Amino acid sequence: MTVHRLRPRQERNDHAQPALNGATPVDARVAHRREEPAVPFAAPRITAEARRAAQRVLMSGWLTMGPETELFEREFAAHVRAAHAVAVSSCTAALELALRALRLPPGADVLVPAITFCGAAQAVLHAGLRPVLVDVDPRTAMPTPTTVAHAARACGCPHAMMVLHYAGAPAPVAELAEAARLPLTHVVEDAAHALGATLGDRPVGALSRATCFSFYATKNLPIGEGGMVTTDDPDLAEWIRRARLHGMSTDAWRRHLPGGSWHYTVEEAGLKANMTDVQAAIGRAQLRHLGTWQERRHAVADRYDAALRAVPGIEPLRSAAPGRHARHLYVVRILERYGTARDELVERLAADGIGTSVHFVPLHHLPHLRSRALVPPGGLPGADELFPQLLSLPLHPGLGEQAVDRVCAGLARLGGGQRTAAALRPTALRTLVIGAGEAGRALARDLSRTPEFGLEPVGFLDDDPAKQLGGAVAELPVLGELAATRTTVLDQGIEAVVVAIPGLAPDHFRRVARAAEAAGASVRYLPSFIAALRRDVVGSDMRELDVSELIGRAEMHIVSPDARAVVAGRRVLVTGAGGSIGSELCHQVRAFGPGRLFLLDHDESNLHSLQLELYGDALCSDDIVISDIRDRPRIDQVFRELRPDVVFHAAAHKHLPLLELHPCEGVKSNVRGTENLLQAASRAGTERFVLISTDKAADPVSVLGATKHLAELLVRQAQDGAPPGSVFTAVRFGNVLGSRGSLLSVLAQQISSGSPVTVTHPDVTRFFMTVEEAVGLVLEAARMAEGGEVFVLDMSSPVRIVDLVRKFAHSVHVPDVDIRFTGLRPGEKLNETLFAAHEQHERTAHPRILSALSTADETPLPELLPDLYTAADRNDSAEVRRVLAKLLPGFPAHEPAQRAHTALADPYPDDF
Repeated sequence: MTVHRLRPRQERNDHAQPALNGATPVDARVAHRREEPAVPFAAPRITAEARRAAQRVLMSGWLTMGPETELFEREFAAHVRAAHAVAVSSCTAALELALRALRLPPGADVLVPAITFCGAAQAVLHAGLRPVLVDVDPRTAMPTPTTVAHAARACGCPHAMMVLHYAGAPAPVAELAEAARLPLTHVVEDAAHALGATLGDRPVGALSRATCFSFYATKNLPIGEGGMVTTDDPDLAEWIRRARLHGMSTDAWRRHLPGGSWHYTVEEAGLKANMTDVQAAIGRAQLRHLGTWQERRHAVADRYDAALRAVPGIEPLRSAAPGRHARHLYVVRILERYGTARDELVERLAADGIGTSVHFVPLHHLPHLRSRALVPPGGLPGADELFPQLLSLPLHPGLGEQAVDRVCAGLARLGGGQRTAAALRPTALRTLVIGAGEAGRALARDLSRTPEFGLEPVGFLDDDPAKQLGGAVAELPVLGELAATRTTVLDQGIEAVVVAIPGLAPDHFRRVARAAEAAGASVRYLPSFIAALRRDVVGSDMRELDVSELIGRAEMHIVSPDARAVVAGRRVLVTGAGGSIGSELCHQVRAFGPGRLFLLDHDESNLHSLQLELYGDALCSDDIVISDIRDRPRIDQVFRELRPDVVFHAAAHKHLPLLELHPCEGVKSNVRGTENLLQAASRAGTERFVLISTDKAADPVSVLGATKHLAELLVRQAQDGAPPGSVFTAVRFGNVLGSRGSLLSVLAQQISSGSPVTVTHPDVTRFFMTVEEAVGLVLEAARMAEGGEVFVLDMSSPVRIVDLVRKFAHSVHVPDVDIRFTGLRPGEKLNETLFAAHEQHERTAHPRILSALSTADETPLPELLPDLYTAADRNDSAEVRRVLAKLLPGFPAHEPAQRAHTALADPYPDDF
């Protein structure tokens, strides 16, 4: 945060101090030239009445919490129409106590806005919980239901949410809670800015389970320090009263009152976070003036609104919900068309004696919080777009009209005026961006900020009517549909067209390219990295991605023509069809002409999206199977009714760090779920069953590897009892490039956001394969299998992750990538192996596919699997690990000592 010194109202700057070298200080020269009083960003006001109240308390002898605190609590609760108010030492303490009062499990996930004060995230961490960052709408600086839902999906199941009323604007608390699928009892409001705000006609302070206010020196009710928790829950209020005094059963000061006692107990953890009577007395006196001060804040904001409408490129934040704004801050966005960057503007205003500030540095830009919080897949593009634009202007009740007019005049004068981006980059080509979605917006922003690319974006084409009606996207106009490419190029003088729709069909791409080239523009294509790996894109790439250089070997095309015979005309079932590997399997299998293709997944949204991809509509409901593989009766029913000939089993829990935290869930899905499918397939007479496994199953030390190794053993066991003509086999993968959340997609997100790339260890290595190789291996294994094998692709030498990161960064024109090493997490190996120590490998009919043969006498599964399932059903993680250790020699029986939720800070699903 750019912090400018707070100056009391009465302070003057009449006398410049001499410099050490005898020269006139710059401040003095500026002041002499200006001959105008400074405009401080904030000017705390403590009334004479408040000073007298503080003196009265000091004379009374109550130097800690006492009767004034009780009175302040009652008066404040009445002011915000809450049943209870509990005074504490700061808003940060209020947030921590409110979160602790929810009694969440250790390490529980709490949704927190990415744009908020760092103390809010620290309160989550101090409460023993994990912040999950939520992106914001750049127009409001607050989360939306969409960004909340995205963050909630990223952590799986949030336990609570912190809602910030940013700058004093009301936040849509109930809508955000619904998007997070949380009741209001698990929402804590950060109202540090929002004393005086209303949501609709209800004062902020009586909406959710707990609302936390701040009385810091610059807030709407300035005391100096202090905070308040308001709630309608008497039990929560009583718990916080105890917790703010070390968790003592009787308030410390009450022992001095008549009838008081020194007896107390401490039944749970607390902290020292009480308000003193001096603070409370000041607060009571100040509260009587709050209404007048709020009216003045609104008058100042109205004057800003009227004056800044005439300044191009300065846009005040919008409100996210109906209600009354508290006007704690007046925040504007300094847009590119203003012509002067935000940081330069801050310095030039300061030289003119005008103080400003920036609220706040996004949490994921702060190293400590970035390492402890969970950032959703795809990063936080809204916060990243907004942060360089944020600027808070002076706003306090003592600010006069003249000072407001001076600030606005300075903003009008310091803008770039007619200096457009084209004037600053006279050699840049006028560029039309095809696609106004996330990729197009990001591309337009990057091109605008990077003149060395030589491309000046001037607008978008997009077929989405909503984007066309919206007018501007990323500050650029949407000029029409894709069909208008030729006329737009001619009308706008376009010199380059960049296609930024990763999934654009090849025939559509060709039509756009031909139209642009016919009008005289060059055409460039910016593919998604996943699309590049799948080879969906043909032609000239702006960023050519050489997969062979990244993985250290040539990509192998595995599938032979004979593989078609395995699925052609057959009834094929794919489990986990909505996942990365499952959906790719469905695309490949469908191309081979199956008689029926059944898509099984427990996530109906993924299935719906996949069906749209495969068939262009979602009406083929007979082929959709919503089912959890853990539900044995349902799986039996599915196999009885569908009678699949071929099964590709891709459904699994496979996020290594999360399974270390939740081993019981890994057993339920990866082991019992696989057994359910194998038994149902045997009874239904399925001809081919292919399990998708992982290289972590070789000598496993992680729950992921252990459960997948057991799944491989179950396949062998099923083959031993299989009916004639049934073949059960397994396939081991290395790490797959191009799957959802895989290394390359995460690298792209981190590098594009400017964040350091996270790698666990400088020497960590992994085996890599592309999506095409992975799916080809599955299909080829289905063809070659005779029963009970574990197939492994010969992937040559493992790749050092650091080398892959640097090569990838170089391929996207980032020569000096910043790498942060996080340390190996529980269950991770420094180097993976493809085969276990007790396994031999032998060649197969395919020159690059091997088969793993076990030479060890492994523990019979029927003896210990019931114990494993019983422990998992009881959710007894320790017992699950002990049974796994009995089943798999070398697997650690005890939970790793370094288990911590910081292990989940890195977003990779595997252990890169």
